[in-house]
Amino acid sequence: MGGVKYIGSFLWCAIFLYYVSINTISVLGISAEQDLSLTPRELQALTQFREIMKPRLEKEHDYMKTDIYLIRWLRAKNLNIRQAENMLMENLKWRKQYNLDGIHNEDWSDMFLDYPYTNDTYDLAGRPIGAFSLSDWDFRKAIAAGKQVRLFRYMIKLLDEATNGVLRLQREGKNVTQWKVLMNMEGFNLVQHGCGSCLPGFSYFVQAYENYYPGFADAIVAINSPAAFQVVLNLVRPVFTAQTRESLKVFGTNRAQWMAYLDKEISRDQRYPEYGGTRKLKH
Repeated sequence: MGGVKYIGSFLWCAIFLYYVSINTISVLGISAEQDLSLTPRELQALTQFREIMKPRLEKEHDYMKTDIYLIRWLRAKNLNIRQAENMLMENLKWRKQYNLDGIHNEDWSDMFLDYPYTNDTYDLAGRPIGAFSLSDWDFRKAIAAGKQVRLFRYMIKLLDEATNGVLRLQREGKNVTQWKVLMNMEGFNLVQHGCGSCLPGFSYFVQAYENYYPGFADAIVAINSPAAFQVVLNLVRPVFTAQTRESLKVFGTNRAQWMAYLDKEISRDQRYPEYGGTRKLKH
């Protein structure tokens, strides 16, 4: 897919969490106000970038013309206007080539049965949360069944769905600019999740997130991460950007530790029991 031939999943977000966050688990994400604040250099670059992109975005979605959307591309390229322009144009090309606007109208019922997730909760700042349990996800099974490409597209749908959730809240007048990912890594193993056939998908997924959804993650949080996780992380760490690393928070199996963090970020009635909350699953 435009340099992302195979695209990994929210599952694979978990893989790059561990090494960057193992010593920084107390760091919290930035507020919407901080995300919206511009330095003088950012304001100057944004003013120029807006004028350059205005005619090229005339027929695109309205949200793509907003300052908070445009600044993401500039920040991803350290305010290099030419590079940000190329990056955004590649995004538009990719979205059209792979019909991202129609991805949510496709029938994903078969995938949801095998790879369930929730997206009906919010953190204390009102950011939407996408959550899943690794024990429910068997990436190797999808490969063996010939569903690799379909699973990868399903994962992109999750990224786009989370982003659309942010955009919906903005249309409602909410001061929300980012989303969260919450993952229970209990059950991670190298056979189902770290196999040789699985790793290329992860690499391509990281590229997809960073190239097409830059800066949209407030935090990507993993709990109950086992030691085997590190084996996979060592293979993929070169692909991460500094911006992505700042979003990552990884916890081991010390429940008290990850509960303390989550209680500061997400109320218990917005967390399902496996994340130390009281919310009940809808059947």
